[in-house]
Amino acid sequence: MNVLLSIHYILGLLNSSLLDWIAKSINSRFSSGYYSFNRQYIEQLPIRTIDFSDPEDKKRHDSMVELVEAMLSLNKQLATAKTAHEKTALQRQIDATDKQIDTLVYELYGLTDDEIKIVEQG
Repeated sequence: MNVLLSIHYILGLLNSSLLDWIAKSINSRFSSGYYSFNRQYIEQLPIRTIDFSDPEDKKRHDSMVELVEAMLSLNKQLATAKTAHEKTALQRQIDATDKQIDTLVYELYGLTDDEIKIVEQG
């Protein structure tokens, strides 16, 4: 079955800790400490494809899409939040959602606990 991956799925992968870690490991770092995310580096990133005929794989894809849509909504809400309490609560939800995305990405790529530690420390 040839189904295109959702842009939100790809967005979740690209903004994950794992792909950020990989990008930085293959990337050039400027003296100012910033990285150059040019096409030549982005093209090297391993985008995990989904087998839509596999119910578990499809479920992972759909979960990623839902999490990214939630993240986008939370960030919009944060941008318009008025009180410090509201901003703090939204930021906590954003952080939790980000962690859920990372956990899902680690599962998608089959990382071990030791590999996850390396990514999260680096």
